[in-house]
Amino acid sequence: MRLLLHICCAPCAVAVAETLMGRPGMELEGFFYNPNIHPTEEFNKRKDTVKRMSEDLGLPVFFDDENRLDLWKHDLENKDKSIRCRTCYAIRLEKIAQFTKMNGFDGFTTSLLISPYQNHDLIREMGSRAAEKYGLSFHYEDFRNLYRKGREISRARNYYMQKYCGCIFSYGESDHPKKPIYIFEQDFEKNL
Repeated sequence: MRLLLHICCAPCAVAVAETLMGRPGMELEGFFYNPNIHPTEEFNKRKDTVKRMSEDLGLPVFFDDENRLDLWKHDLENKDKSIRCRTCYAIRLEKIAQFTKMNGFDGFTTSLLISPYQNHDLIREMGSRAAEKYGLSFHYEDFRNLYRKGREISRARNYYMQKYCGCIFSYGESDHPKKPIYIFEQDFEKNL
């Protein structure tokens, strides 16, 4: 099976990729597409770490640098978290499904499925919906049992490990004492 793995970040992807690559008959490639990650500095840290992971694993990875701060800043600013997350999953998984179809993969999955902090039911729904639209299969698998392993591998390889999911709202909601200090208005102005 030729499967495309949507990669949200290296710490979430590394254990999923290793597991899938170890299965007989599995041909795995990755796609880093995350227009939700802001600001640009944060996006670049995550992208650079995924490049390192790709080299470490020998995993071919495609990259898309699309940035959609306008959507998150204006269209989703006053929306409930569940609406923001639904929109975020839908945008990313739709693009992954399009890419999967255009490049002859049999199906796709996402590294988001490793996280105990993500809404698996919603990811499954959005992934299945996008797959059906393009006549593909969405490979749902509960990878949460690999979460700790992914973190351990990331620490051992000195991968950048972020302190929030990526969107400007999760940054504001995160109370992690070591999260980086970003000024979003300046980044937003640069992207206009």
